[in-house]
Amino acid sequence: MNFETTKISLAKKLFETDSEDVLAQIKAILDNEPIVAHTAEGKPLTKSDYLAEIEKAENDFKSGNFISHEQLLENIKKW
Repeated sequence: MNFETTKISLAKKLFETDSEDVLAQIKAILDNEPIVAHTAEGKPLTKSDYLAEIEKAENDFKSGNFISHEQLLENIKKW
């Protein structure tokens, strides 16, 4: 397959996809932002996304939006 044919083939596949994850990965590649991590749900994260998630977690902690280890162990017993 030559270069132009490959581009057309990929463009067709891009229009046919229903996967946000695939689109996020392609965007990251084209924006030269490699995927550096994934969420617990499997969503790919670029470096800037990852740093934003860390900042959000730090803000949650500072505002008291967390549970202690002991609270977690108690919650697990109720599962």
